[in-house]
Amino acid sequence: MGFKGLKNLIKQDVAMDLGTANTLIYLQGEGIVFNEPTVIAFENSKNSIQIGQRAKEYLGRTPAGIKVVRPMKDGVIEDFDAVSIFIETVLARARERKGILSPRLVICVPSQITQVEKRAVIEAARQAGGKKIYLVEETMAAAVGAGLAVTDKRPSMVVDIGGGTTECAVISNLAYDHCESIRVAGDEMDDAIANWLKKEMGIIIGPSSAERLKWEIGSATGLVGGREHSAVVAGKDSVTGAPVRETVSSLELVKSLTEPIKAIGMLVTGVFGILGPEMQATIQEDGVTLTGGGSLLNGMTSFLEKETGLRHRLSEDPLTTVVRGAGKTIENFGMFERIFVG
Repeated sequence: MGFKGLKNLIKQDVAMDLGTANTLIYLQGEGIVFNEPTVIAFENSKNSIQIGQRAKEYLGRTPAGIKVVRPMKDGVIEDFDAVSIFIETVLARARERKGILSPRLVICVPSQITQVEKRAVIEAARQAGGKKIYLVEETMAAAVGAGLAVTDKRPSMVVDIGGGTTECAVISNLAYDHCESIRVAGDEMDDAIANWLKKEMGIIIGPSSAERLKWEIGSATGLVGGREHSAVVAGKDSVTGAPVRETVSSLELVKSLTEPIKAIGMLVTGVFGILGPEMQATIQEDGVTLTGGGSLLNGMTSFLEKETGLRHRLSEDPLTTVVRGAGKTIENFGMFERIFVG
């Protein structure tokens, strides 16, 4: 065994993207070892029975005696006790062996997180057994994970569309030139779909069904693969409660998504408008990098290009860009140490 392998047996630092929708874990020297929904299921006695995908399967059809919790909302802790248990369980699953030395734990947080919210994240991680805890802002991690030249004087623009928040940042010299966020992202798209179906078609569906519909025929332009698509929606009648099935098209469904995706476009336009002429010229030349699961909505790239007048491109594997960036910070801790926030 080489020195690096021996070092990893003694101590493995951990990076965590504790997202509203999904949580990902990056283990030093190994890469991503966990990628599942941020959902936890409890018995009535508060004993955890499932986390991740298995817990998410209970959403909308929870058996008696089981409570299903999404402990994060809009990128911050909604249920402190549940998130502490979730972190502890995830870390135990991700690290099958205990290091001789206490590892560093890097956790990604929204850029607009308050000091109170930061302390809540750190305390939850401490209760889960973490000792050396560092926070890194998601857009900074996204830029690092996307391979942008964040150490360069030349500015780069990145937009991270997550589950609870969308963040837009311009970064150079390992610092923000400007950063803004809105609490509009993937979850709001799901809610918009469910609300539109109830209002326009009289059908009530759960969050999992809305999310599934978003990925099947949801589109920022109304077209999927250049043409209209349709899907069958199964739910219950909003008046009688009886089971009902209806067909909805991508051109109909886009009406529900207009408000949240236009808000994302306005965020990008607003940040770009604040920049000075030289920075604007650079961003116009280099374009904008999109990360996060919400960026994978059909037609999102072309929609944002039309809305903002700027070129947009997807990062490689947008769902994992943030945690891969956080992973780079633990693999090269000295280089990135000054981007951590207290």
